[in-house]
Amino acid sequence: MGVVCGFALLMKTSFWQRLQTGLFTLIYLTALGVAATLIFEALRMAQQPISAATAPTLTAAAATPSPGSVTMALLPTVALPTPVPTVAATPEPAVVHPKSGRYIAVWLPEYLSPGVLATFEANKDIIDEISPFWYSTDSSGRIFGTRNDALVRTAHENNILVIPTIHNVAGNSAITAVENLLADPQRRARHVQNIVDEVLARNYDGIDIDYEALGPGYRDEFSAFIIDLNQALKAHDKLLTVAVHGKTSDWGGLGGFQDWRVMNEHTDRVRIMTYDYSWRGGSAGPIAPLYWVSAVAEYARSVVDPAKVMIGVPFYGYDWPANGADARALPWSDIEDLISSTGVTVNLLQRNSQGQVDESYFTYRGPNGLRTVWFMTDAGLESKLNLVQETDLGGIAIWQLGYERPEYWQMIRNKMVKDPVLIQRSINPLWPKH
Repeated sequence: MGVVCGFALLMKTSFWQRLQTGLFTLIYLTALGVAATLIFEALRMAQQPISAATAPTLTAAAATPSPGSVTMALLPTVALPTPVPTVAATPEPAVVHPKSGRYIAVWLPEYLSPGVLATFEANKDIIDEISPFWYSTDSSGRIFGTRNDALVRTAHENNILVIPTIHNVAGNSAITAVENLLADPQRRARHVQNIVDEVLARNYDGIDIDYEALGPGYRDEFSAFIIDLNQALKAHDKLLTVAVHGKTSDWGGLGGFQDWRVMNEHTDRVRIMTYDYSWRGGSAGPIAPLYWVSAVAEYARSVVDPAKVMIGVPFYGYDWPANGADARALPWSDIEDLISSTGVTVNLLQRNSQGQVDESYFTYRGPNGLRTVWFMTDAGLESKLNLVQETDLGGIAIWQLGYERPEYWQMIRNKMVKDPVLIQRSINPLWPKH
């Protein structure tokens, strides 16, 4: 009995062992079969060409995967124009400003004479911005003036920004009109909307505000206007530049109503009118002596980003009568005619008791007595351009195109286009951080 039971137990144990072994063998063979199948499929797919959906191209057909290919997540495509052009479109030139590394902005007269147009054509390759003196306003906030769509098109074709000027330099009534509209929040808001509407309708790149000689009591109102106008323009990616009176302190001179810290935060460029130091209503003297321009620039750098600071450059001269009042502005061509017709000696004042001047002058006898003319020479222009470079300011703003002697533009090309500071500025980011 014991032998039989032992044999039965042995037989039972051998059966289970054989069963387990068979199951493991089946699982192993199945795994080998699956692996072989996967390897075979992988080799077969590797020999097939890549489908269009796995190698998309910049065409409308790429948005539709071919049958059997892997579906890809594609960005929406822009519909092609109808009909499709048969000639490849010429790519737009890159819009880069400033062209020379520093901005060159010019104010243009309301109407373009042949001489102004000739100067524009000769120098459009280095001019960044033009501000035609087209618009003024009344106390209601309306704007009115002159337009020239052909000039806008020509400027844009030559990568020049068009930023027309709205001004109040037509006399005391124009100054009062601006003060009245700024004092009324509703008129101010209407004025902002009118400006933005005009900028958008005429395809301008922005607007230039030249509101001069306002009372110091309008400082808050002028700041509020600039803040609101900048916000409205920025909603459409448009620029705001502001012409400001030259000053060496916050409340200095005629510019007390202009808060330069606000201008720094809420404008794209601050064009400082660093001229008329001796003005047409006062006594004869230098128009933009370098010692004063330097002091204005130094103050500007303390409250405004230097890259936004534009130094004003006078292309005109003043001709004063003997009593020193009611001078007349002269373009270079008129000054040259006076020198030629009178045979006078031109004097260069390099320095006086206050510092470096770098301006020229002469006296001549007119129908009603002696008169004195002051104007900027090549040396005076060079010293101002040196100042811009040495203090690394944004550039220059010229008043105004057509008034200059031709040599001025050659000086600008020599100093601003061939500017070694710009090479250093481009290299600086490449140096290791210290």
